[in-house]
Amino acid sequence: MTSSRQQGFTLLELIMVIVIVALAAVPILGQFTQVSSSMLVDEEIQTAAQLAQERAEGVLADRRSLGYASIPTGTSIDSLAGNYAGYTRTLSVNEPPSGSGCATGASCKEVIVTVDRGASTRAEVTFVLVSY
Repeated sequence: MTSSRQQGFTLLELIMVIVIVALAAVPILGQFTQVSSSMLVDEEIQTAAQLAQERAEGVLADRRSLGYASIPTGTSIDSLAGNYAGYTRTLSVNEPPSGSGCATGASCKEVIVTVDRGASTRAEVTFVLVSY
């Protein structure tokens, strides 16, 4: 009679490999959830920056076409709808703080566009309008 040796892994060895792979996979899978939540925040910031830029360009277009006097001081709030539901855009037009560099004889207005998502400010654009 010839003796035949069986080749392969025992059940105990296979179970140990499965346990080791499972323990190694836990931190890796945790990173996937962190990356996905980070991507959502990044998307919100990018969307907010685009919304702020859009409103700032609208103010500049009004300044060009209607004149400096057409931009009143004060604050207006836009609650956005559709794809931008949950975002709030605030436009504040104020006299600039003293010493802000407004040229002598010129009239200046500080414009701040802020975009919030929930309780967090996601983007802000600030610029100065000048009338010589």
